Amino acid sequence: MNEAGKRDALERLRLLLLDAEESVDLVLVEGPRDVEALRSLGYGGKVATCNRYCVNDAELAEAISSDSERVLVLTDFDREGGELNTRLSGLLEHMGVKVEKALRGEVARLMAALGIRVVEALDNVSESLGDAV
Repeated sequence: MNEAGKRDALERLRLLLLDAEESVDLVLVEGPRDVEALRSLGYGGKVATCNRYCVNDAELAEAISSDSERVLVLTDFDREGGELNTRLSGLLEHMGVKVEKALRGEVARLMAALGIRVVEALDNVSESLGDAV
Protein backbone atom coordinates (compact mmCIF):
# COMPACT_ATOMS: atom_id res chain seq x y z
CA MET A 1 0.00 0.00 0.00
CA ASN A 2 1.27 3.48 -0.78
CA GLU A 3 2.01 6.08 1.89
CA ALA A 4 -1.26 7.98 1.33
CA GLY A 5 -3.21 4.75 1.77
CA LYS A 6 -1.33 3.99 4.96
CA ARG A 7 -1.98 7.49 6.29
CA ASP A 8 -5.69 6.99 5.59
CA ALA A 9 -5.72 3.60 7.33
CA LEU A 10 -3.89 5.06 10.33
CA GLU A 11 -6.35 7.95 10.58
CA ARG A 12 -9.32 5.56 10.35
CA LEU A 13 -7.71 3.47 13.12
CA ARG A 14 -7.33 6.58 15.30
CA LEU A 15 -11.00 7.44 14.77
CA LEU A 16 -12.03 3.86 15.54
CA LEU A 17 -10.07 3.95 18.79
CA LEU A 18 -11.63 7.31 19.67
CA ASP A 19 -15.07 5.74 19.20
CA ALA A 20 -13.96 2.76 21.30
CA GLU A 21 -13.29 5.09 24.23
CA GLU A 22 -17.04 5.66 24.36
CA SER A 23 -18.21 2.13 23.55
CA VAL A 24 -16.00 -0.14 25.67
CA ASP A 25 -15.09 -0.14 29.34
CA LEU A 26 -11.66 -1.66 28.77
CA VAL A 27 -9.19 -2.56 26.04
CA LEU A 28 -7.19 -5.66 26.91
CA VAL A 29 -3.73 -5.91 25.32
CA GLU A 30 -0.82 -8.29 25.74
CA GLY A 31 1.84 -6.07 27.30
CA PRO A 32 3.06 -2.61 28.31
CA ARG A 33 4.42 -1.75 24.85
CA ASP A 34 0.93 -2.35 23.44
CA VAL A 35 -0.45 0.14 25.97
CA GLU A 36 2.17 2.69 24.84
CA ALA A 37 1.24 2.12 21.19
CA LEU A 38 -2.46 2.78 21.88
CA ARG A 39 -1.57 5.91 23.84
CA SER A 40 0.64 7.11 20.97
CA LEU A 41 -2.46 7.02 18.76
CA GLY A 42 -4.40 9.11 21.26
CA TYR A 43 -6.43 6.38 22.99
CA GLY A 44 -7.30 7.71 26.43
CA GLY A 45 -9.58 4.97 27.73
CA LYS A 46 -8.88 2.26 30.27
CA VAL A 47 -6.31 -0.32 29.12
CA ALA A 48 -5.15 -3.46 30.91
CA THR A 49 -2.49 -6.00 30.05
CA CYS A 50 -3.09 -9.73 30.10
CA ASN A 51 0.55 -10.65 30.76
CA ARG A 52 0.41 -10.25 34.52
CA TYR A 53 2.74 -12.26 36.71
CA CYS A 54 1.13 -15.06 38.74
CA VAL A 55 -2.33 -14.48 37.25
CA ASN A 56 -3.87 -17.13 35.03
CA ASP A 57 -6.44 -16.45 32.31
CA ALA A 58 -9.41 -17.38 34.50
CA GLU A 59 -8.30 -15.05 37.31
CA LEU A 60 -7.72 -12.26 34.81
CA ALA A 61 -11.17 -12.73 33.26
CA GLU A 62 -12.77 -12.76 36.70
CA ALA A 63 -11.03 -9.52 37.68
CA ILE A 64 -12.08 -7.86 34.42
CA SER A 65 -15.68 -9.05 34.66
CA SER A 66 -16.02 -7.51 38.12
CA ASP A 67 -15.87 -3.95 36.72
CA SER A 68 -16.23 -4.12 32.93
CA GLU A 69 -19.33 -4.87 30.86
CA ARG A 70 -17.88 -4.29 27.36
CA VAL A 71 -14.31 -5.25 26.47
CA LEU A 72 -12.17 -5.08 23.34
CA VAL A 73 -9.60 -7.89 23.38
CA LEU A 74 -6.77 -6.44 21.31
CA THR A 75 -4.16 -9.17 21.38
CA ASP A 76 -1.77 -9.44 18.45
CA PHE A 77 -2.95 -10.79 15.12
CA ASP A 78 -0.53 -13.71 15.00
CA ARG A 79 -1.15 -17.35 15.99
CA GLU A 80 -0.32 -16.86 19.66
CA GLY A 81 -2.37 -13.65 19.91
CA GLY A 82 -5.31 -15.32 18.18
CA GLU A 83 -5.25 -18.23 20.60
CA LEU A 84 -5.05 -15.86 23.56
CA ASN A 85 -7.97 -13.85 22.15
CA THR A 86 -10.05 -17.01 21.78
CA ARG A 87 -9.32 -18.17 25.35
CA LEU A 88 -9.90 -14.81 27.01
CA SER A 89 -12.98 -13.95 24.94
CA GLY A 90 -14.56 -17.29 25.84
CA LEU A 91 -13.87 -16.82 29.54
CA LEU A 92 -15.11 -13.23 29.54
CA GLU A 93 -18.31 -14.09 27.66
CA HIS A 94 -18.93 -16.98 30.07
CA MET A 95 -18.77 -14.39 32.88
CA GLY A 96 -21.31 -12.14 31.14
CA VAL A 97 -18.93 -9.63 29.55
CA LYS A 98 -19.72 -8.39 26.02
CA VAL A 99 -16.58 -8.91 23.92
CA GLU A 100 -16.44 -6.54 20.96
CA LYS A 101 -15.49 -9.00 18.20
CA ALA A 102 -16.61 -6.83 15.28
CA LEU A 103 -14.48 -3.97 16.58
CA ARG A 104 -11.48 -6.32 16.85
CA GLY A 105 -12.10 -7.38 13.26
CA GLU A 106 -12.10 -3.78 12.06
CA VAL A 107 -8.84 -3.07 13.92
CA ALA A 108 -7.36 -6.20 12.32
CA ARG A 109 -8.36 -5.01 8.86
CA LEU A 110 -6.82 -1.58 9.36
CA MET A 111 -3.64 -3.02 10.86
CA ALA A 112 -3.34 -5.38 7.90
CA ALA A 113 -3.64 -2.37 5.57
CA LEU A 114 -0.73 -0.86 7.50
CA GLY A 115 1.24 -4.08 7.08
CA ILE A 116 1.45 -4.92 10.78
CA ARG A 117 0.21 -7.77 12.94
CA VAL A 118 1.38 -6.76 16.41
CA VAL A 119 -0.19 -3.94 18.40
CA GLU A 120 3.11 -2.55 19.69
CA ALA A 121 4.16 -1.76 16.10
CA LEU A 122 1.42 0.88 15.80
CA ASP A 123 3.58 3.59 17.34
CA ASN A 124 6.39 2.82 14.85
CA VAL A 125 3.97 3.17 11.93
CA SER A 126 2.69 6.45 13.30
CA GLU A 127 6.23 7.78 13.69
CA SER A 128 7.36 6.57 10.26
CA LEU A 129 4.45 8.35 8.60
CA GLY A 130 5.26 11.52 10.51
CA ASP A 131 1.95 11.44 12.33
CA ALA A 132 3.01 10.93 15.93
CA VAL A 133 0.41 12.42 18.27
